[in-house]
Amino acid sequence: MKSPGIRARLVTLALGCVLPIAGVAALLLFEFYEREQTRLISNAISQARAMVSTIDRDFARTQAALEALATSRRLATGDLQGFHSRVQDAVKNMQADSIVVVDASGPLLLSTRRPFGAPLPKLATAPLLKRVMETGKPGVSDLYIGPVVGRFIYTVAVPVKRDGAFLYLLSATASPTQLASVLTEQKMSSTWRASIVDSTGTVVARTHDLVKFLGGKVNPDLLQRMAHADEDGFKTRTLDGVPVITVYSRSQVSRWSVVLGMPLEELTMGLRQTLTQLIVATFAALGVGIALAWFIGGRVATSIAALTKPAIALALGETAIAIAPLYFEEANAMGHALQDTAKSLQHAKHEAQHDGLTGLANRSSFHLVVSQHLARCLRNKTGLAVLFIDLDGFKAVNDTYGHAVGDQLLKTVSIRITGAVRDSDFCARLGGDEFAIALLESDLEKGAAFAQGLIEVISEPYLMDGITATVSASVGVAAFPASAVSTDALLNQADQAMYQAKALGKRRCCMAA
Repeated sequence: MKSPGIRARLVTLALGCVLPIAGVAALLLFEFYEREQTRLISNAISQARAMVSTIDRDFARTQAALEALATSRRLATGDLQGFHSRVQDAVKNMQADSIVVVDASGPLLLSTRRPFGAPLPKLATAPLLKRVMETGKPGVSDLYIGPVVGRFIYTVAVPVKRDGAFLYLLSATASPTQLASVLTEQKMSSTWRASIVDSTGTVVARTHDLVKFLGGKVNPDLLQRMAHADEDGFKTRTLDGVPVITVYSRSQVSRWSVVLGMPLEELTMGLRQTLTQLIVATFAALGVGIALAWFIGGRVATSIAALTKPAIALALGETAIAIAPLYFEEANAMGHALQDTAKSLQHAKHEAQHDGLTGLANRSSFHLVVSQHLARCLRNKTGLAVLFIDLDGFKAVNDTYGHAVGDQLLKTVSIRITGAVRDSDFCARLGGDEFAIALLESDLEKGAAFAQGLIEVISEPYLMDGITATVSASVGVAAFPASAVSTDALLNQADQAMYQAKALGKRRCCMAA
């Protein structure tokens, strides 16, 4: 049977599993999460807005009480001692810690925290006094260090006028603890971070670690957003490093803000419960697809694994590759291609490295092998001898009896040479009637002694198809490291020694100088 194509299998897998499940699940999960997150942010902003309104109402009540006190006849007539006695009881019914009167020129005239007439510190700066004098309207200060108490306070102030002229600034000072109830009354999750900040972004009250962060600035990214919008929600980190979705609302009146931080981990846990049913349904659909993918993927993996080892063996030069029938037509075709390639590579490799007539290694192969052995000799401090062999009288045999006889003679010579050397030695036909031998762990003297015996073996008569032919050999010997240290130099030295042997009468051996 014809195996189905892998392409058809993969198309079935994609259509039956990936496309419908991934598309539907991704769309539903994304839309649901975005919708839930938007709803949570909107609800949190509404909550922060309500808290800001509560703070503004507290400021307004304090302001109303101050405006009532500002109508005091004693204050208008300059009877500050009598006014001091009166407001001592009034401050107990206000959301304030003390009542302060500031002169238009800046000095503190009285504070309910000190007996009347007691020395009072000077105000270093009075931005609220300046603002009220310029606008003629009540105002709320930012958080600052009170000169009388020496700790963080804020102030609600109203102007005191007589005949339209500004006389005093009547203020009620309060510590940040006066606002703590605004945060606790909301009954938020204990993991939420809630803060009240003034118009400059300074922390006035906080549900967590107030002592550590009181008077410090909120995160720079929150400050930047508050400068551009009175309400917003975004992902960031709290001052204590907790990843949250931060929402805030800023008062249009006081410019104070309430900031809420909802931990991302808590939101994820809440959403997880809502998403459970959707995840269960998604996994049910995935189960069908995975079962199909598991079956088809197993077949694909088996076929690929069956081709991997033969491919690696082919890359390493092995030629005996066996591949069993596979599940897919393309895999079987690839297996046949690997086997054909192995045969072709084996043939090409043999042709590239061997002499076509004698079967011995050729010149390039001899050069490569000798170079490798020279590297070992250098590392192991051993020697190597190279013999360059040229046949004496071969041309006469070739001319007399023809090329067929000459070729047969060369084959026989190669057999005699191969039979004379050790298994560890290496023989090659360099071309024509020239041969070479590499003798491992040898030197000039050992090489010359071997050459003398080889000359006698080569010089014995050759009987071929009723013809007796006679040739001899002239041999040149060079050795590493005595003669040269490279393959080319060794062959050149051995070649010159061979020509010296021919010049001395042939059928002899000469060593390189």
